[in-house]
Amino acid sequence: MKILIADKLDITATLALEEIGHEVQENHLATSSDLEKCIQGIEVLVVRSTKVTADVLRVADRLSLVVRAGAGVDNIDVVAASELGIHVCNVPGRNAAAVAELTFALLLAIDRQIVEGAIDLRKGIWNKKSYAAADGIMGKTIGIIGLGGIGLSVAERAKAFGLSVIGQRKNGRSPEVEQRIRQIGIRLTGSLEDLVAQSDVISVHVPFNQETIGLVDEALLRKFKDGAILINTSRGEIVDEPALIKVMQERGIRAGLDVFCNEPASAESSIVSELASHPSVVGSHHIGASTSQASKAVADGVVDAISSFENGDPLNCVNQAPAGEGTSQVRVRHLDRVGVLASVLSTLRAADLNVQNMDNRVFRGKKAAVASIEVVGPVPLGLYDELIALEHVLGVSLLDKRAV
Repeated sequence: MKILIADKLDITATLALEEIGHEVQENHLATSSDLEKCIQGIEVLVVRSTKVTADVLRVADRLSLVVRAGAGVDNIDVVAASELGIHVCNVPGRNAAAVAELTFALLLAIDRQIVEGAIDLRKGIWNKKSYAAADGIMGKTIGIIGLGGIGLSVAERAKAFGLSVIGQRKNGRSPEVEQRIRQIGIRLTGSLEDLVAQSDVISVHVPFNQETIGLVDEALLRKFKDGAILINTSRGEIVDEPALIKVMQERGIRAGLDVFCNEPASAESSIVSELASHPSVVGSHHIGASTSQASKAVADGVVDAISSFENGDPLNCVNQAPAGEGTSQVRVRHLDRVGVLASVLSTLRAADLNVQNMDNRVFRGKKAAVASIEVVGPVPLGLYDELIALEHVLGVSLLDKRAV
């Protein structure tokens, strides 16, 4: 396949993709406008921070897959990609350790006044009395907003530091995540308000989307303990910056921030931010995932995503509808012969049944197979007879899931 890597990515990704026969182009400085001009003929697009707009997707003539070399996909127009039948996959969890490490770097820097102390030392000022007044974090409680891969990695490290860990109870978590929560020993609360009210440290690890913009607003900040520490390594827009400035001044709250609203678009620029320059803030330059270890892990994840797509089973696809949403299931046992499935699909089309999901599995010996087809629409009378009468069809079962 023809692949364009439109952001800086560890060279191991390019080498691995070329080794398995792909043609790789690199344009690490590409903007959205640039993509519109160079996307022709590209089958796979890999980005980190470059925006992939609807215009880029519409002018692409062969694009089938967009890979976000990271967890979030807020820089990709996923709705437009879905409408055009373009897969969007991400690479979650590969940078979890790096972000978790920075979380504790920010926390410890605040508690031990590392930044202020280092600045004084560089000026030749020795002020041991002032900088020996740290409180310490052992035995305190950290509330983690967002128990995904990064949040759980933070929780594991928090336990090693002797912190109690709490998170929010949430429906729909996978059994694997629930088990990991129990293994780490995270206590779950019923609401964000309960979580922050009980926490000495609050660390934010949620994806950036319409539901999380302004999640940490003034009302929630008012529930913080006096003198609490807020860590945000997620996205700047998740925190209401003016409200945070207000509560820091009024309540002695401190913040460790790797992200800010209106960050510069380029890697080297200047930033005008009242929050970033606030004396109660220890900040970094949105570098949570920026370690050599994380870069190599993300590169491996990109290769895995592309390889899985090539094999017909996209890994971590964010815009593919889950199986099981059809109204009926048609299961056809058939001989593994040319044209059998074409006949089945033609019969379904004539019955005005729209296929949403399909899986065809061949048995050992490659003489027979079974096709499981999810369709939308009422199954008409007589469909069974039409399907069973097709050449090389061995058996048919129909399930109207609305009746289950």
